[in-house]
Amino acid sequence: MISLQPFTSYKESKVFSSVAKILLTAFIYFLLAHIGFYTAAYSGYASPVWPASGWALAALILFGRKAAFGVMLGSFFYNISIKSDILLSAPFAPQFWGAIIIGIGSGTQAFLGSLLYHKFIPNIDLTQKTSFVIRFLWFETIVCTVSASVANAGLYLLGIIPAIAIPSTWVFWWLGDSLGVFLYFPFFLTWLRPERSHIKKSVLKETFPIILLLLLFAAVIFNVFRVRTLEVDFPISYLLVTMVVWSSLQFGIRESSLSLTLISGLAIFGAFHGSSQFIASSREISLLLLQSFLSALSITSLLVLSVVRERREAERQLILSHAELEKLINDRTQELSKSNVSLGKTEARYKGLFENVPIAIFECDYSQVKALLDSLPVMGKLEFYRFLARNPSFVRECSRSIRVIDANRESVKMFRAKSKQEAFSASRSIYNIEESKEFIKLLYCIRQGSRIFEYDTFLISCDGTKFEATLRWSLPPEFEKTFSSVIVTAEEITGKKEAERQLKASLREKDVMLKEIHHRVKNNLQAISSLFSLQAEYVNDPKIHEAFAESQHRIQTMALIHDELYQSKDLGDIEFSGYAERLSGKIRSAYKVEPEVTLKMEMECLNLEVSIAIPLGLVLNELLTNCFKYAFPPGFMPESGERIVIVRIRKEKEIGILEVSDNGFGLPSDLDPFESPSFGLTLVQVLTRQLKGKLDFSSSAGKGTSFRIRFALP
Repeated sequence: MISLQPFTSYKESKVFSSVAKILLTAFIYFLLAHIGFYTAAYSGYASPVWPASGWALAALILFGRKAAFGVMLGSFFYNISIKSDILLSAPFAPQFWGAIIIGIGSGTQAFLGSLLYHKFIPNIDLTQKTSFVIRFLWFETIVCTVSASVANAGLYLLGIIPAIAIPSTWVFWWLGDSLGVFLYFPFFLTWLRPERSHIKKSVLKETFPIILLLLLFAAVIFNVFRVRTLEVDFPISYLLVTMVVWSSLQFGIRESSLSLTLISGLAIFGAFHGSSQFIASSREISLLLLQSFLSALSITSLLVLSVVRERREAERQLILSHAELEKLINDRTQELSKSNVSLGKTEARYKGLFENVPIAIFECDYSQVKALLDSLPVMGKLEFYRFLARNPSFVRECSRSIRVIDANRESVKMFRAKSKQEAFSASRSIYNIEESKEFIKLLYCIRQGSRIFEYDTFLISCDGTKFEATLRWSLPPEFEKTFSSVIVTAEEITGKKEAERQLKASLREKDVMLKEIHHRVKNNLQAISSLFSLQAEYVNDPKIHEAFAESQHRIQTMALIHDELYQSKDLGDIEFSGYAERLSGKIRSAYKVEPEVTLKMEMECLNLEVSIAIPLGLVLNELLTNCFKYAFPPGFMPESGERIVIVRIRKEKEIGILEVSDNGFGLPSDLDPFESPSFGLTLVQVLTRQLKGKLDFSSSAGKGTSFRIRFALP
């Protein structure tokens, strides 16, 4: 079971605290009200000296809104006590009900004042800003009419005061409450706030002599010591203004409010004993004038304090701003220093790269060239070239307007110069327009807005040596509009060009040699073929004659390859489709094929190396030979009525395909041609393996034969 004792104890302590605050508020209000009553009481109620109104507002701000009940209670008992002679005989006389009404009015006034104070004065710090003091004076002047209005209305309705006395009573009541708030409220608020209740000994030692001097000065002015030699018959109380302003400038609101409260006590004491500073027709008016003067001092003190605080706050903010600005400047200075160091390192790194790169680099200013070209009217490329051809002076002006800004060490070395300035002068040969047309092309590129231009040219070094170089003209993106920084690189290629020329000469010699070799191989093969022909004349066997003829055809096939290479510009590859057409024509002529047999060539352009072209040509020779010899025996006619032999050469990705087919007599389905003792088909198989290819065969009786070879392309 959970114990409720801690909660009950807390609740009881909270109730006790609230009751204690209400009773304390009522007690102090009761005492302060009696002090005001003993000084003067207009119409028996309204007093010009009313510190209780200042306490009432301070109590609600310090203790909370519940303190309003304490104000009502204190006001009620005070009004009962001052009319006790009447109420003892008649407890419920009008004065009793009047005490209740006045208590309600006082509590309501304090409650409204605290609401407005919390709304218009942040952190209840009255002197934080001058505008807060002005707000406080305005709303308290208005709020203090509540108690005066409620009390006078109630007293009149109860018949305690006549109607004729209401205006003067209301004015005394309102002024007493207002002046009491202006004069005494700052004292109660600042001295009773918990967070500001302690006093440092150093501050006390400093303020005590000044407050004592101020009180002594006030005592003399108001003749508190009642010494006739010190008494004056003319007003000198205005002298206190200087002292109060000085103390406000020197100290805070606590010390100033304490001084004014003590001065108020001395002034009231002096007024009771005949001080001549505020003499009037009655004590009430005299005290009212005195309280008005003291309230004016209090208001002046509050305004001075607020101005001083605003100035100090402004100074503090200025100091903070200066500190922040100084910190920001220091931070920026450090960042700038770091950036400068980093920039210096970067510049040194890129400068080192610029100077030590093994390529000659020039930084040039083309801004004047750009301006000259932009001044020309719009024209096409051909028209632009014609204009430059007709105006060589314009081209020379463009050349002269180029300004070399910087050059690296390699440029000095390449031009064999002694200094950069000498290299600058030698670099003018880059734009030797009398010997090179590349500068004209460069001008067109600049006009078109191109960023890169590269060409080979001859340059002249400082010692007169002529050398070849590759020039690369490039425009950085950040200078596209101005052309004020263009990078021109120059790389000497004399050795490279000489090596290229030697290599080309060597290649030409090898080409001639290879052509001669192919020509001689072809001639040798033809000689061998002729020997076969001579030998065949001494043999009467037809089969031997046929074997000699087939061998001659194979030799001619290889000889045709070498003839193609001899006549070709490219000695490494053969355009096989053209070769196949010529080979097919030769085979057809050799076997005297009838015109009725149509030879169709379906060719794709296919370049083959010699190592592939020779065996593939031999395969084509064997397959066409078989077609022309056996596909169309005498008396056979295909169903289509046309005798056709088709040679197809095509490429599928990295695979080459050679297909030879006919619509001739064909072979029975149970006959395998590769099992026959035919040397030709055996050779086809051997050559296919040499090509690392695959041979496919299909045939049917009366519908023709088809051979397909698939081989890999290099």
